[in-house]
Amino acid sequence: MSTATLLIAKKIKDMQFILKVTEALKLISSAKLRNYKQIAQKSQDYCNSIKFLFEKFYSSYEHDYQLTNTKFFLAEQINPKLVLLVVIGTDLALCGRFNKQLIDHIRNNFSSHLHLVVFGRKLTALLSNTPLKEKIIKSYGSELPAKEFSKQIEEISAFLLKEYVNRGCQYLQILHKSLNKPFKLKKLLPFTEDYFGRVTRSIKYETHEYKVNTSDCVIEMFPTFFERTLQLSLIESKIAEHNLRRDVMSNAVKAAEEKLQEYQILYRKMKQSSITQEISEITAAIKCKN
Repeated sequence: MSTATLLIAKKIKDMQFILKVTEALKLISSAKLRNYKQIAQKSQDYCNSIKFLFEKFYSSYEHDYQLTNTKFFLAEQINPKLVLLVVIGTDLALCGRFNKQLIDHIRNNFSSHLHLVVFGRKLTALLSNTPLKEKIIKSYGSELPAKEFSKQIEEISAFLLKEYVNRGCQYLQILHKSLNKPFKLKKLLPFTEDYFGRVTRSIKYETHEYKVNTSDCVIEMFPTFFERTLQLSLIESKIAEHNLRRDVMSNAVKAAEEKLQEYQILYRKMKQSSITQEISEITAAIKCKN
């Protein structure tokens, strides 16, 4: 067998290995995608209930969002431009430009008045090679353990609110990718008039006498609402990540199959050519001998 034929045979083996790996990664991403969609479905009622209650208090005719804001601005000095940004990326590569696009979006849309809390080891590593590394105050993996998910969300949310207050931030926001939008930016603080979009404020009517301080209710409920928003953001980001990785691996499988087929056709042609040449040489040798 010629050197060229041996080289093609080696390429076929390599391509068969690559095909097995990409098929396995595609199956893993498909399984994780189903998993996170099921988690989103199971937590939907809880998350919707939290939002419903919080929105009801927030949209009450008695609620003054400006007054409520003053109860969050507790630092001695507030920087009116400073953003505490929670950005959610991935732990692994092989998902297109998922993390790179997040970094580009931050560079293009945020000023230098920024603190970063990062989810995703791969995203953290990429940020560490940019000037934005100086802005990172904390980083986490994006795959939180299922058994401790709720507990960790609660602890991380408490840490974020504490940092928001202690560092004198004006804004608290979450940035992540989703299935339907390239980027989602969720603005949690400060409170605004259109916090829930154009919502009709509730009117005053009385069926019985009661006393509820809506501002205190909003303050009390906000940590839970924030936990719910962070939880949803992580799940949405993981769905987008595994959907993209599945698509990338599907394309890689197709490309590997096409390349493997090309090598196999070339190998057969080279083998056929080699056999034909050997027959010709044997025939020529017999003729010379005769």
